[in-house]
Amino acid sequence: MNNFVILHFNYHTMSKIRITKQFNFETGHALYGYDGKCKNVHGHSYKLSVTVIGEPITDSNNVKFGMVIDFTDLKKIVNEQVISVFDHSLVLNLNSPHAQLKEL
Repeated sequence: MNNFVILHFNYHTMSKIRITKQFNFETGHALYGYDGKCKNVHGHSYKLSVTVIGEPITDSNNVKFGMVIDFTDLKKIVNEQVISVFDHSLVLNLNSPHAQLKEL
């Protein structure tokens, strides 16, 4: 996975840092009511970019000095809230006739 660090300085207030971490996952779905091939169940590879903006920790005694958030903490949050829910899952409209596939 790629990690990006983009520095953004605001000279009117304290400096802020913007960090972006990219996550990848696979999800299946069908477009209910669509008139093309995508009406059938199929999958995609997704790339999710999560950006956190904030002032870095300024306490030089803190082990996370200079960080807005530790990438390990960010990864844990995103994995629990998004990746574990959607990775290798089937996402369907409740009205779709494909919804009964979840019961197989």
